[in-house]
Amino acid sequence: MKLNKRTTTIILWAVSIGLLAGMVISFTPGLSMIGAQQTARGPVQMTVNGLNIHELDVQQARSNALYASVTEGEVGADLQRLMVDQLVRQAVLQQAASRINVSSGEVRRAVNDFREERGVAGGRNDRAYQQLIASAGFTDQTFRDYLRDQLRIAKFEERLVGDVTVTDEEVEAFYQSHLSAYQTEERVSARQIVVDDEALAQELRKRAIAGEGFAALAREHSLDLADRDGAVGAASGETQPRPVGRPALPTPVANAAFALRGAGITDVIPSNNRYYVVMVEEYHPATPRPFEEVAEAVREDALNAKKTGIVEAELDRLREEANVTFPAGSPLSFDNPVLAEVNGVEIRAVDLDSALYTNPQIQQALSPQTADLIVGLFKPTVLSQVIDTEVAYQAAESLGVPLLGTRAGIAQAALDYVGRDATASDEEIVEFYEMNRAAFVLPAEAVATRVDFGSQAAATAFREALLNGSDVETAAAEQGGTVAELGLLKPGQTEPEIDAALFAADAFEALPGGALQVSDILVLQTEVAAEPAADAEAADDAAGDGAVSEAPTTREAFVVLVAERIPERVRPLEDVRAQVEAAVLAQKRQAARSAWLAEQRAAADIVEYGASGAAFEVPATETVTEPGTDAAASEDAADETPAEGEAQ
Repeated sequence: MKLNKRTTTIILWAVSIGLLAGMVISFTPGLSMIGAQQTARGPVQMTVNGLNIHELDVQQARSNALYASVTEGEVGADLQRLMVDQLVRQAVLQQAASRINVSSGEVRRAVNDFREERGVAGGRNDRAYQQLIASAGFTDQTFRDYLRDQLRIAKFEERLVGDVTVTDEEVEAFYQSHLSAYQTEERVSARQIVVDDEALAQELRKRAIAGEGFAALAREHSLDLADRDGAVGAASGETQPRPVGRPALPTPVANAAFALRGAGITDVIPSNNRYYVVMVEEYHPATPRPFEEVAEAVREDALNAKKTGIVEAELDRLREEANVTFPAGSPLSFDNPVLAEVNGVEIRAVDLDSALYTNPQIQQALSPQTADLIVGLFKPTVLSQVIDTEVAYQAAESLGVPLLGTRAGIAQAALDYVGRDATASDEEIVEFYEMNRAAFVLPAEAVATRVDFGSQAAATAFREALLNGSDVETAAAEQGGTVAELGLLKPGQTEPEIDAALFAADAFEALPGGALQVSDILVLQTEVAAEPAADAEAADDAAGDGAVSEAPTTREAFVVLVAERIPERVRPLEDVRAQVEAAVLAQKRQAARSAWLAEQRAAADIVEYGASGAAFEVPATETVTEPGTDAAASEDAADETPAEGEAQ
């Protein structure tokens, strides 16, 4: 059975995961020992089933940023053990595939495909092609050797999985344990106002927040969809919005609209020299699609998962049976003690190394300065996760459904299967909302104008004029005030004195005929440039004497704020119900998974080994951590805490 391109790609990906354990590693030719044309490869540093791995191969492996990040101490020893293990895995895979024939024509087609994909096809691009592969340490010949090896490996994998099929029961179980992979996209029903003037956009947003009809504002002012009352997704002649996904809006506008996770009005969002205000009328969260709609995709994914598991198992077998030796004088070794056992299945040091150092966050933080923190804090936590992964993998069979994939994949699938049927009642939704009201608070905001005066008398006269009905510009001009538009502000976005006046005090009076308010007079200290010298000659004398120019001085400024202030408010439950329900479901799924895992762990025979080799049983009451940091678990965790809305 010949695999299609997608299947082959997925299986190759699986092998890469097995070899590199998820690491993002730039390829070095030495990792696949293809530099047969090289003559100065140095002494042999280890042998795998009779295949020599030379000093140059090891040096090239060490050039990987991960292995070079820490070279001393416990972390350095861990990384060397992981590097040796990956070299061995690469060697046994290459050996297993070495007898498979790959013709020169197949290699030539692979080279041509590569050149086509990289834009260096054809004889006129030979130099560009040579430069491209040279940047990865290849010559044309060694690159062809590398591709030949990869084609052999692909054929080897095809032979392993070529006759594999999946049953209807396996497909159904895969769907039930991967519901998050078959969801509809999240959507919103929304209206928008699009204008080319930011001040106008701010004004229209204020009017909408104050309760003026958004559809009418869009019809009168919007440059886009005005004939549809701003209804996003509406067809010509319609005025009601249709649910749309993120692509229906410019990216920054979509980010703001979807961040509301419910009904509300966004801030003014600039995009492509226009200014958007979006009113979300309803948020439609992602929901699982019916099995009938996705059955074909599920079957293909289940088949690929099954093949991936077969490839991983074979690679593990080859690695376990490999005969690895280190000649005298080699700096390499492979001390791989047993760290724990789960029902007799050993978890060794390299298993922990792989889980720990292939974590992207740990890789990013890895350095000699953080090594002690990783050993003292992260190692025990990750070891607990590795143990939980093994517990969940072994217990998956007790669920009575055929789960597919790698060991880690089956462990996570088992947990997701356990939590698949979580539901959220109305009472639970209301309770969660009431207990987490702070998560739904929208911050106070104000659209403010600042007017500075040189005397308190002028500032007082300005306030009185405003209270008597004068406009800001006229009253400020009459008293010699300096007007500065501060625009839309939220707490913490301006200097402390202004911030406190707007959001932490109530020293404002309402102005007649509108929503504007005027503040009490604020006395602020402002910097003033030093007075210039009386004449040029005096300035020259000062310079000649080596005098230092005077530092700026401060003076009092009398400031009055004119603002429309919107107080902090809590989004009503009806606006955020979908968000709250998703959070409740995430919590209940997490609780179901944790309870099941704790039950399985309590029933398992688990032993951990200390550094001295002494064993102790892990208490059944130990805090349970779920295995791994899978994307599905990360999404659930993120959903547990509702995102704060940007605005109403």
